[in-house]
Amino acid sequence: MAKNNRPALILTLFIVLGLFSLAGAVVWLGMRMQSNNPAASVAPVSSSSGGSAEIPQQSGETTQELNQVPLESDRGVDYRKLRDNLAQKNWRAADRETYERLLEAAGPKARAVGMIPKEEMELLPCKDLQTVDRLWSSASNGLFGFTAQQGVLRALGDYRKMYDEVGWQSRSGEWAIEWTYNPQIKRMDYKPGKEPNFTKPPAGHFPTVERGYNFDASLDAALKRCKF
Repeated sequence: MAKNNRPALILTLFIVLGLFSLAGAVVWLGMRMQSNNPAASVAPVSSSSGGSAEIPQQSGETTQELNQVPLESDRGVDYRKLRDNLAQKNWRAADRETYERLLEAAGPKARAVGMIPKEEMELLPCKDLQTVDRLWSSASNGLFGFTAQQGVLRALGDYRKMYDEVGWQSRSGEWAIEWTYNPQIKRMDYKPGKEPNFTKPPAGHFPTVERGYNFDASLDAALKRCKF
């Protein structure tokens, strides 16, 4: 009886060994495929506080959101060029355009000298500040704009810490961004080597207007007045 069952037993052993071999081959093949796929083996890196912001790339969705921002102004200022620069993620041009349009919104003295005097800063329309803020916020997924900057200030509770966090000034008092005045054109411009971080800006870095050069008038006071 045992002799008659011996061939069947040997056949069963061969089948079991074959199944184990097949399973091993499937596992090996799966490991090879995973090792050849970098996306499967690299974990996403999250940004830490104080680092550069995760800026969304230009997309149709961003452009659509920007186009939905009402370009409102109490002084008849045209914000279309600012919107277009932000749609292209051209932070340099957008920061400059913000500077020029806020001079226009402030009044004739600001346009004439390139800085907003105290009496015009106190009357700077909230509607214009809100338009500028909404455009920057929409273009950056909330990372830039006055609302983002004031959020950092509220979180840290101190202007020096806030300026350090957004990349404008170190806590030791050294300015990371410095401006120089051009008397020929009567405009402020970035000092070479002390420009904003246009490549990897921290959250809250833009816009930089009226920061670090206009000490006679406070944009922060205007933002507070306008309940940012």
